[in-house]
Amino acid sequence: MDCKNFVKKRNNFQNVLKANENKRYNRNQRKGGTPMTMDLNERIFYYFNELTKIPHGSRNEKQLSDWLVQFAKDHGLRWIQDEMNNVIIYKAGTAGLEKAGAVILQAHMDMVCEKEAGVDFDFETQALNTYVEDGWLKARGTTLGADDGVGVAMMLALLEADQKPHPPLECVFTVMEEIGLNGAQGLKKDYFTAKRMINMDCGGEDKTVVSTAGGLVCTMTMVRPQEKFEGSGWKLTVSGLKGGHSGSNIDKELGNANKIAVRCLRELVKNELEVWIADWDGGNKDNAIPRDCWIRFASQDSRKVQKCVEQVAEQVKAELKASDPDVAITLEADSSISAVYSAQDSKAFINFITILPSGLRAKSMAIPGLTWASENLASIKRRGSSLIVTISMRSAQKSWIEKMSDELTILAGLYGWTCSFANGYPAWDYCEKSAMRQKLAALVQQKTGKELKTEAGHGGTECGVFCEMIPGIDIVTIVPEASGAHTPQEKLNLASFKRTYDLLCELLASLED
Repeated sequence: MDCKNFVKKRNNFQNVLKANENKRYNRNQRKGGTPMTMDLNERIFYYFNELTKIPHGSRNEKQLSDWLVQFAKDHGLRWIQDEMNNVIIYKAGTAGLEKAGAVILQAHMDMVCEKEAGVDFDFETQALNTYVEDGWLKARGTTLGADDGVGVAMMLALLEADQKPHPPLECVFTVMEEIGLNGAQGLKKDYFTAKRMINMDCGGEDKTVVSTAGGLVCTMTMVRPQEKFEGSGWKLTVSGLKGGHSGSNIDKELGNANKIAVRCLRELVKNELEVWIADWDGGNKDNAIPRDCWIRFASQDSRKVQKCVEQVAEQVKAELKASDPDVAITLEADSSISAVYSAQDSKAFINFITILPSGLRAKSMAIPGLTWASENLASIKRRGSSLIVTISMRSAQKSWIEKMSDELTILAGLYGWTCSFANGYPAWDYCEKSAMRQKLAALVQQKTGKELKTEAGHGGTECGVFCEMIPGIDIVTIVPEASGAHTPQEKLNLASFKRTYDLLCELLASLED
């Protein structure tokens, strides 16, 4: 080998080793992809990378919360960590903006922990396996946590920066946002002096959210004894669905794995076959449309069972051809069943789940395209002798939440199920006048030549909680381009992430009053 070439290759190899952390992001193992450098010297990228190393699913935020406290200590900043593990970090205004009105910056720590079927990953102990493809940051086989790691990373970069002009900052990192805005609802008004806020959990580079829905979670439970079973049964599996956020994607007519699975069992009942349910596992999070479901059961006539399931599979594939083209319904023999619910109880379960509402309930008549009310049949689980059904409800109008809750209570009572409600959160009502929105609109116009778009969202945000806690607070939202929230297809546009951070910095610098 030529000596010069050897030295050149050796040096190149050494450079690769030195840049190993960056290289992890720049690898693209898929054909046709274009690698993009994710320079970890860029502080928003650095901090987002740090977040991917720390498990932070809902109810598992303590490690990240303590890490944020240590960050505050290391940077000499005043901080509060409350009993729920919410963290507030305070930073004085920079020169010339010391006496300007304080601003709340707000994002949530927790991420939705979803993974692809068959992926071996422990969200409570493992770091995310991230990579860059065509300018998008992704995670292999799991959610990425851009919702809302981008907001956390941007706040940390600002708290660390010395050269970014800003008024006094009250940076709020909340817990358990994804399961009912629980952390935000535990905050105390005394923590804050600010009357204006920037939320970094919804919106976009050139659009801001101006109102969001309220919500409530319904849990239904039926306890019935199981009886011993000997013989062969079946395992029915529904997979390949896109899933998605149960707020922003509920109007997309996406398939619900639980609804598809029960449809197959109902077809057996309609064809006068007895069914004995052994086990049921569909969906995981109340804020995610279930992508997968499996049911273990027994029945009488194997040929008839197969024919009924095949018939439903053909119907479902035709119905979801546009929205969920990869849907798959499989049926395989299962000899591991040892206990089942009675045929009578199983039939009652099937009928009850069949008539449960799920999906879009109403569209706004005032705002084109806005989902006004929805229900998501989020999960069905067997726990011992109990079947547990979870349904999340959303609406911009409290009366609709009350209406849907009443309907579910009646249905549960008719079939003998217990019914309870939890994790309620308030809607964020539209405010016509907003000085913060005017300033953001001026910046967007200046930078892009476009008018700032406003949007009413169907997802729940902590903005509604802050509006209740601090009457008259002025709120705007900004967030970089991302997609696939609450699914393993979640991805973050890196260029947009950088532009959004720059926009945030410019907005803060303009808040001189």
